[in-house]
Amino acid sequence: MKLLFAATFALFVLSAFDQADSSAYDKIVAHSRIRAKKEGPNVRSPASRGDKEEILQHLPNWKVPAAPMVKVAPIDNVYGTLGLVKATTTQDYSDMSKLRQEIEGAGSYTFFAPSNDAWDLLNPEVRNALVSNVNIELYNALHYHMVNKRLLTKDLKNGMTATSMYNDLNLLINHYSNGVVTVNCARIIHGNQVATNGVVHVIDRVITAVGNTIQDVIEVDDDLSTLNTVATASGLIDKLGQPGHFTLFAPTNDAFDKLDRDVLDRLMEDKNSLQALLNYHLLNSVQCSEAIMAGTSHETLEGSNIEIGCDGDSLTVNGIKMVLRKDIVTTNGVIHLIDQVLMPDSG
Repeated sequence: MKLLFAATFALFVLSAFDQADSSAYDKIVAHSRIRAKKEGPNVRSPASRGDKEEILQHLPNWKVPAAPMVKVAPIDNVYGTLGLVKATTTQDYSDMSKLRQEIEGAGSYTFFAPSNDAWDLLNPEVRNALVSNVNIELYNALHYHMVNKRLLTKDLKNGMTATSMYNDLNLLINHYSNGVVTVNCARIIHGNQVATNGVVHVIDRVITAVGNTIQDVIEVDDDLSTLNTVATASGLIDKLGQPGHFTLFAPTNDAFDKLDRDVLDRLMEDKNSLQALLNYHLLNSVQCSEAIMAGTSHETLEGSNIEIGCDGDSLTVNGIKMVLRKDIVTTNGVIHLIDQVLMPDSG
């Protein structure tokens, strides 16, 4: 008899708990339906979906079972991440210099890491000079590829400068509308590899420190002495030394030699024509070769447009292959050497 009574009492208690939950659930369902009538049929709530578990988790003493743990692939420090993105030469050079300990430790770094192919493209004499003095020259060169804070590609804005970790020299950033991001005109080919202490972006060439303006380059490059004469006579040479974001298509001496002597003499006698000529070779934006798309038209400072494109690895201007050397990076822009003089209609 006592066992029968105990069993009956247990059933009563369980039934009461079930009614309590059901009652609470039913009240919330009813409230949801009333709310839906007031606020319209598109109001969605857990009750309208019949999601009893989601509702009951808000009731006293109700607990939803924990979700199963999902394994996340671990990320490494910057040094280890160089190996993950296959920038193994940069990783080896970090090991050879005293940089490894730094980028394995605490911090928040951005490393613009040259790919293996980028190192192979570097002038052998320059590369040998770096490797022969790993604790100074190589260390400094690698530091120039680093920023002392984490910068994802979304943080790299067009025309901004970032302070490198080598003597606080600037890195020149361009983020183009076609999605290409460049650092000193080196293209990011694998970006946003996040590390525990920063981020790694793989770039397609080794970058060097920039300290000269466009004016400085023109004045010291022997192949540009005629252009220097033209720029000085036009009164625009100082403009090329001012802060800005320019692209100069710079005719070499051989390019000017292709002009009829009478044409060049006539130009030199007319300051306005010289200004038009020089401005026709200038853009008020930085156009690195890696970002140039075929058949893109750009307005020059003279006012007319020129069409910049690419033919394989070569750049074209107005449909003609004429670029001898590209991406000479300066503090105020970039220079592309060309083997023809562009003649504007106003000239």
